Amino acid sequence: MSRIVMPFYVDKNPSLQVIFRDVTEQKQNLKHVIQTEKLSTAGQLSAGIAHEIRNPLTSIKGFLQLIEGEIPPHSLLYTGIMKDEIDKIERITGEMLSLSKPQAYQCQEYNLLNLINDVITLLTPQATLKNVEILTDFTMEQALFTCDKMQIKQVFINIIKNAIEAMERGGKVLITTENKVNWLNIHVIDEGSGISDQHLYKVNEPFFTTKGTGTGLGLTICNAIIKDYNGRILIDSKEQKGTRVTIQLPI
Repeated sequence: MSRIVMPFYVDKNPSLQVIFRDVTEQKQNLKHVIQTEKLSTAGQLSAGIAHEIRNPLTSIKGFLQLIEGEIPPHSLLYTGIMKDEIDKIERITGEMLSLSKPQAYQCQEYNLLNLINDVITLLTPQATLKNVEILTDFTMEQALFTCDKMQIKQVFINIIKNAIEAMERGGKVLITTENKVNWLNIHVIDEGSGISDQHLYKVNEPFFTTKGTGTGLGLTICNAIIKDYNGRILIDSKEQKGTRVTIQLPI
């Protein structure tokens, strides 16, 4: 709310004219422009970094495959670890590039519950290592949605993986569904340390992360994907009480 005060005289008596103007929409538009500019800058920066990393990475991977046959059998364990780490770097650079260039997607009708179960199967070994149990409470047998399954899986992988990593001492991740009018809500609830108020409003910003090894791009990419489907991601978190991430999709 902005205010303009103008002094004037009425019958030689000093008076004030006060004009109030609601600038909420103007501030929201400015915030949207700033966020869009940040995403654009993040995409350009990510593309440059990813290309610079991928070029030497390709050489390292190629030479490693070339000399693999000459490495003594007792040392092959180390080459396997090196290849796994190279694959991780490639996945990270792939995420960075996805911010800057359009992707070719294949959309079909899928049962979202099946896609979620596929992701749970994929992440269960990692959850077990961290003493985390992944539970589901689906209120329906199927939730049909037209999408690119790899995109949607990427969203659930990022969000469920974040939930697992938020619980250093173990715990439970609960995934539930809620059928609203024209909307399907999918909740991912963890028992982790939660997010402080001062960090909560920043979690959607590119490159912001509370994890020491994070890139700060995972949630940014998730938001971009869900926005393409006219949905949105909501986050509710309390310190020491856990976090609930809600994925809203139109149905």
